[in-house]
Amino acid sequence: MAPAETIAFYFDPLCPWAWVTSRWATRLEELGELEIDWRVFSLGLANLPEGDAIPNEPAGIGSEGLQHLVQAKRLGGNPSIARLYTALGRAAHVRHQDLQDKAVLAQAWSEAGLDAADREKASSDATLWQEVVRQHRSAVDSCQAFGVPTLVLDGGAGPGLFGPVITEVPSDDESRELLRDLVRMARRGYFFELKRDREGHPAQTGA
Repeated sequence: MAPAETIAFYFDPLCPWAWVTSRWATRLEELGELEIDWRVFSLGLANLPEGDAIPNEPAGIGSEGLQHLVQAKRLGGNPSIARLYTALGRAAHVRHQDLQDKAVLAQAWSEAGLDAADREKASSDATLWQEVVRQHRSAVDSCQAFGVPTLVLDGGAGPGLFGPVITEVPSDDESRELLRDLVRMARRGYFFELKRDREGHPAQTGA
């Protein structure tokens, strides 16, 4: 059996496209095809007016949720941030709740099995925002990331690309094929872009 691909998966829980792609990647991890290092990317920072400096204080829509995710990873590594992303994604993209609502964040934290006492630091610890910015800049610097989902091969040290943008999670066999296609394209340095018009919207998935 071939070894699993290791990827850094950059996401913002606000993005419905990243949510669907994350369910595809999560399923591949369950199948032993992927090992995922979950990393945050701020769409709020990505959409700052050109020339504006990145603020030293939390800024942009969804900043508190990103800090919660960083805190979860500090507490329990990839398993904890994955559980919290799943809970936040279900809240935002299945139940259509507002991730800026503190009650929604608290509920997701609880659903992820994390200690309520540890959540308080997610809003008060200044180093959490610094880590959000660091991860965001890492994606921009390593592969000129401009949005999510952004996947970087070799655990974040290899080639990276935006996507795949998918509207639903395909079957297991098709998911494996899509991963192989994606890796083949990403590892070809001369390959730049392949795109077509989007039709429809991401399918709701609560996986």
